[in-house]
Amino acid sequence: MVEFDYNLGAIGIPLFLILMLAEYLALKAKGKSLHTYSDSITSGSMGACLLISEALLKVYTFGVFIWIWENFRLFDFSSTSIITWVIFFFGVDFFYYWFHRIAHERNILWGAHEGHHQGEEFNYTTAIRQSAFQYGFSWIFYLPLAFMGCPPEVFLGQFLILKGYQFWIHTQGINRIPLLEGVFSTPSSHRVHHAKNPIYIDRNYGGTMVIWDRMFGTWQPELATEACHYGTTNPTHTLSPVKLNLRHWATMINDSRHTQKWSDKIGLWFKPTGWRPQDCVGADHHLQQEGTADREKYDPYTTTGKKIYAGIASLLTFLAGTMFIFLSPQLELWLKISGALILVSGVIVTSSLLENKSNLIPIEMIRLPAMLWFIATLWSYPVTTTVVNTIVMNKSPQQTLAYAGNVSRWPEWHPQSEKVVTQQSSTLAAGDQFAEQVSTPIGQNDLSWTVEQYQPGIIWQASAKNQTNGSIINLTYTVAATDNNETQFERRLEYTLPNFVLVAANAMYFKEIIEEKSERSLQRLQTAVNNL
Repeated sequence: MVEFDYNLGAIGIPLFLILMLAEYLALKAKGKSLHTYSDSITSGSMGACLLISEALLKVYTFGVFIWIWENFRLFDFSSTSIITWVIFFFGVDFFYYWFHRIAHERNILWGAHEGHHQGEEFNYTTAIRQSAFQYGFSWIFYLPLAFMGCPPEVFLGQFLILKGYQFWIHTQGINRIPLLEGVFSTPSSHRVHHAKNPIYIDRNYGGTMVIWDRMFGTWQPELATEACHYGTTNPTHTLSPVKLNLRHWATMINDSRHTQKWSDKIGLWFKPTGWRPQDCVGADHHLQQEGTADREKYDPYTTTGKKIYAGIASLLTFLAGTMFIFLSPQLELWLKISGALILVSGVIVTSSLLENKSNLIPIEMIRLPAMLWFIATLWSYPVTTTVVNTIVMNKSPQQTLAYAGNVSRWPEWHPQSEKVVTQQSSTLAAGDQFAEQVSTPIGQNDLSWTVEQYQPGIIWQASAKNQTNGSIINLTYTVAATDNNETQFERRLEYTLPNFVLVAANAMYFKEIIEEKSERSLQRLQTAVNNL
């Protein structure tokens, strides 16, 4: 069973924030003003809503992909083969194109995608402006890849590449790029995709490449004579991320209730985007596929104090959201639900402040302490990593375990152990204590050990407190005789890290090194025991 303990996509969020700030400063230095405060904060609020839905849904929807791959795949591909990665680079991009295109062309899916296009500015903040419900639909389009045999880790890697690539093309700060235009998605081609000009509407759906647009007739280059203007064909007139996420579906629900024809009540959901029954169409209605001319942007007045508080609250939301989505596969359901309520209420309050409303401030007096509690909880959330290695020795279980439990010999065979301080030179028993200095990727650490149990020929177990960083370690050696008069030796290492930074660093870097050293240590232990 393939398992994923963390949602590594969250690691890109801090980088995206840095790039957004860099873009803003670079454009300002050139004398360009292509950001509005309310639009940028609202984009961030929409992005936070997406993080919440992903944290609640991704672990389950990705489980469906894994289940299909494990039980119904037609072909076997190696995740270590370059050919596999090349094939499914195109595969992921192809199915993304079709999800993206259908999301623009059919009412039911446009409701799950419209939020990404509601921003009336186009910059890196637009990249994180996503509908909270998009992932609830998009994952279905990738299931054919599981049937084809795409290894889950390859799919996840390619999906992260796709999403990371799409971030940088949401900018007006980069002009047309020779050689890439018409082959890869670029800022120029993606500006066209976001434009509501009639000539540009619903074009250039490609994620990483636009070869699919050229193959299927949806390609449109950016024209020097036609400047792009952004937003949806029908103006939003709100900054509330809840209203923005529900806007199109609310219209369809209302239409299905009021239209007289039963065929329209059901059929409107599957009609082309923007289609409405004749008895529901208002004078201000514009079909999405028609496009519209430019118009004044929605940027309501608010006080400086409310703007500052909205900015600070948004940064706290992104901090909590980053930890939330990263740890989501580990979190209990009650904590997921609590976190979702705290974050959603935060973006609702923020949007009301940006519209110069004060009616939700009493709620913020309760929510802010809850947000700080949530951040502190996620910061110190206990996550335990387990590394298990086994190897066969040619000595008896008693001899093998007695040698492994003689901690004075650890530096001889464990590459991480530099020095052990103990009063004994034999196998330690329950209650015995000793100290150890170990080398880690971030320097020397001091461990304080206590032996928990020792049953000769069966088990030896000890626990430690890392005096340097506060982590907790449990180490268990178990032995069992084999049918060949040999000994199967198992080393189980469990370590719990004290804060989010170390947990994230462990997931991305430390764990792989620890697993490698643990495997090497058993090979050296095997040599030492076999030579006794």
